[in-house]
Amino acid sequence: MADDAEKRGPIEKGEKGWPINPVGVVALVIFAIIIVFFIVKPLFQQKVENNIPQQTNSKGGSITAPQAGQIIRSNNLSLQISIEEPQKVNKVQYWAKTYADGNWQMIGEVLSTPYNLDWQIPDNFKNKAIAITAHIYQKDGNIIKDPGGWHEGIIILAQ
Repeated sequence: MADDAEKRGPIEKGEKGWPINPVGVVALVIFAIIIVFFIVKPLFQQKVENNIPQQTNSKGGSITAPQAGQIIRSNNLSLQISIEEPQKVNKVQYWAKTYADGNWQMIGEVLSTPYNLDWQIPDNFKNKAIAITAHIYQKDGNIIKDPGGWHEGIIILAQ
C-alpha cells in the first residue's frame, strides 16, 4: 500500500500507475519529430548539394586578370593568363558569357606568348555582369578548358 500513497508534487500515483496526459504525449512526440527534422534535414541537404555537378578547375594555368567581382569602367578589358607550361601551348581562346543569356561566346584568340588579350568590349556586354574563362590548346592536341576556373561576377559598365 506504500505505492498507493506515493506522491510527486501535485500528482498522485493511482491504482493504474502514474497518470498520463494524452495531449502532452502527442505534443512531446510532435516536438521530438520537429527536432529530429531540423537535425537530419541539413545532413540530407549537404549530400544533395555535394552531388550537384560542380565546375572543375583543370590544371594548366589560371586567369590572373580581371579578378572575379571586379568592376570595369572602360571600353577595353585586359585579359591575362598565367600558363604553367607555355612551351607546350599552341593558342589560348578567351570566352565570356553574360548572366542574362548564359551563352558562352569566344571573345578572342591569342597565338603567341604571353597569351594576354586586350578585348574591345562590344555593346552587348556593357552594363552587364559577365563570367570569363579560357581554353588552352596544347601542341599535342589536348585542350585544357577552364584552367583555374571561371572568373565570375565581373561587372562591365559603359562609359
